[in-house]
Amino acid sequence: MLARSRPTKMPPPPPQEQPQPRSPQERRPSRPRPTGGMYYSDDMEAFYDAWVGREEQIVADLTAALALPPRRRSDALAPLVDAAVAHVAAYYEHKSRLADRDVVAALDPRWLNPLERTFLWAWGWKPALMFRFVETGGVGAGIGVGPEQRRALEELRAATAAAEREVDLQVATVQESLAGPRVLAALRRQPPRNGEADEAVAAVGRSLRVLLAAADALRDRTLRAVAGLLAPDQAGAVVAAMLRFHLGVRRAGRDWTSGHGGQRRV
Repeated sequence: MLARSRPTKMPPPPPQEQPQPRSPQERRPSRPRPTGGMYYSDDMEAFYDAWVGREEQIVADLTAALALPPRRRSDALAPLVDAAVAHVAAYYEHKSRLADRDVVAALDPRWLNPLERTFLWAWGWKPALMFRFVETGGVGAGIGVGPEQRRALEELRAATAAAEREVDLQVATVQESLAGPRVLAALRRQPPRNGEADEAVAAVGRSLRVLLAAADALRDRTLRAVAGLLAPDQAGAVVAAMLRFHLGVRRAGRDWTSGHGGQRRV
């Protein structure tokens, strides 16, 4: 008769570690990171919001300096005008880096509200607007502007208008190329041969990238030229008028969209 074997006594399970409490950030589900142009647009939107905040401070500093006595005003305004010009240039530089990564995202400025977008010319502000700010900034219509300054400003206005017309022609040329036989034939053929559709559209994209850079360079060049023709107190008044106008458009567009269902992007 076989001996009955005793059941083997299993060792007790090891004590389980108690889970440590997680921080609110860890408990929050991770948000998927957008890809492609959407990510680039979101990145530009974050930059633009911070950029507008800095612009508000620059306007406050310019306004305070413009209220100083004449002897102190010019010394205070000169560096502030330089800072304002550099601030505007920073926007073009950041948008240029966006265009290097994704030109389509750069050409679709979703970071602007609908009212801001109504002022777009070649994907940015029209350079000729600078001369309106010369007039509304208190130095136009012969007020505070000497004969040589007036002559130089009129020459600059004419040169800027000619450059704008050239950009308009280039924009029209690129738009026509999108409907050109090579692009249309490549897009209509299913499937495209050897990536020809991608290459045809990419060629247009490269042209758009060059055109965007040229338009932004004209905007930057016009601002610097106008500021360079004026005395510090004059330039301070003009730049302050320009930035106040932009902030006013930004604010009005934001208020308008919030009053119409909060739909910011159209």
